[in-house]
Formats: sequence, structure tokens, C-alpha cells
Amino acid sequence: MERPVLPFAAQRLVFLALLAGIAIYAVVVALMLQQTGKGIAEPPIEVLDTVAIAAGVAIAGAALIVRRMLQAAAARQTGAPRAMASFRATLVPIAILEGGCLLGLTTWLLNGNPVPGLVVALVLLSLAVLIVPFSDPDGR
Repeated sequence: MERPVLPFAAQRLVFLALLAGIAIYAVVVALMLQQTGKGIAEPPIEVLDTVAIAAGVAIAGAALIVRRMLQAAAARQTGAPRAMASFRATLVPIAILEGGCLLGLTTWLLNGNPVPGLVVALVLLSLAVLIVPFSDPDGR
């Protein structure tokens, strides 16, 4: 028995919900930092800056590699399995990038300095936005 295919509009809502979650967390962090003017960690955890950069680079690479692998697997299929595999090929990399964004934003929240935490988060969020298809790749 085949699984029902999630309509593309519903898939797009899932993708946009993930992106919105990241954006909302960024706004919350910004509002918290605006109130205090400094990070919540006393003293700031300097090693987190290095971790955010290293993890951001690794996560971006991993997400793009996983996306390529899952897209190749989806291309070898037809019909409903292809549609589900295509959905997975987009969802998994976005979820991976979301983790990196949250790490960058949390680094910003703890240390209070937007560089590098916020910058890493914005780069990863930009990659996630680029991955989201805004038209049905299968033309359904």
C-alpha cells in the first residue's frame, strides 16, 4: 500500500514553518538583547564564537551534501515515491540548517555580540531559503 502524497502546498507550508521558527527565535533573541544590552552569559563564553563558525561551515556542507544525495535518490524513482523522496530531499537539509541557525542565535544570545553568531545564523538561514522550492518541481 502506497503512502498518500502530501500536496505541494502543504509541503511548502512545512518548509515555511521551519523558516518562520528560526526567524521568530531571532526576533526573540534580538528583543532580549535590546532590553539588557549584553548577553546573558556572565562572563561571555568566547569558545562559542569559534564553535558557531566551525559548526556553521560543517553544517552548511553537510546539508548540501545530504541534499544532493537525497535528490539523486529521488531522481531514480517515479510517481508517489518520487514525490515523497523529493519532499524528504528538501526537508532534511532545511532541518539540518535549522540546527546550525539555532546554535548561531543562541551564541548571540549568550555572548551578546552579533558577530559571529548572528552572521552564521543568517548565512545558514539564507541557504535554507534558497533550498525551499516555490513551485512544484514535478509540476503537479
